Amino acid sequence: MRVLNQTTVDIASGFAAGVNVTLVGHPFETIKVRLQTQPSPPHHIYTGFIDCVRKTLAWEGPTGLYKGVAAPLLGQLFFRSALFWSNGFFNRWASDNGKKTPSYFMFGVGGSFAWAVGALIECPLQLASSQMQVQIVKAKSNAAYKPEFTGVVNYIARAPSKYGVSALYTGMVPHLCRNVAGGFFHFGSFEYIRREYAKRKGVPVTEVGLTVNMIAGSVGGFLYWSLTYPVDVVKSAMQGDSLENKKYRGMADTFSKLWKEGGAVRFTRGLSACLLRSVPANAVLLTTAFRVKEIGYKYIEE
Repeated sequence: MRVLNQTTVDIASGFAAGVNVTLVGHPFETIKVRLQTQPSPPHHIYTGFIDCVRKTLAWEGPTGLYKGVAAPLLGQLFFRSALFWSNGFFNRWASDNGKKTPSYFMFGVGGSFAWAVGALIECPLQLASSQMQVQIVKAKSNAAYKPEFTGVVNYIARAPSKYGVSALYTGMVPHLCRNVAGGFFHFGSFEYIRREYAKRKGVPVTEVGLTVNMIAGSVGGFLYWSLTYPVDVVKSAMQGDSLENKKYRGMADTFSKLWKEGGAVRFTRGLSACLLRSVPANAVLLTTAFRVKEIGYKYIEE
């Protein structure tokens, strides 16, 4: 029964974290995807992060930064619940149900495991979101263009019947590569920072305070994205590709073609938006989730 209750707490922590991280991070995600998937120079629409924000606000108003947020918010609830449930599951196994403290390496492996599981839900959501952003970019560059899908939910409901499973899982290989590698540093660094602080202060890790958890979450998010961003660019290119006449034929082919477009610089497009998002979004994400877990676990024990 105790394991069942802990599982419930893990899922609840993901729900809470999913709401908060979407509200904080969605505008940055919108800008990142638009910069990553726009045509290469000289046919590009945005010259950089600030220009993309400015044009988005001018063309669509403030709500443009939250374009399609309803579906991603719903998706985030399931994705983050799967993420923190699987992380809790792994940590219970690694700690022998709380009888020992896992090593920092195992905390990192737990992060990789959680992000790998999460990719099963996250990949279709990000692919659908990328297709929606691509439609917006095409509509702005070609007045005659008529979008095929009306939104993320419409895409997920209709695209698989017409384009097959690839409509939901294109880019899954780079997606998994990004998640497994990034997840190790995401959770690993978060646990390292707050547990080392707790040791030095001589307090339980549950009492390190909001500020330390926010800093640890910020570092975890920054490491996740700064170390895996080139892979994310490959993933976004594949997921923003045409569903009918594909330009990219796999991860290696995508990397090769992107390199020919602009060399190493091509893999930094949208990086500033991504890193700006990574700090506040992951501070909120991890702090929310682990605070809910700590409160929930304490309630169970009582």
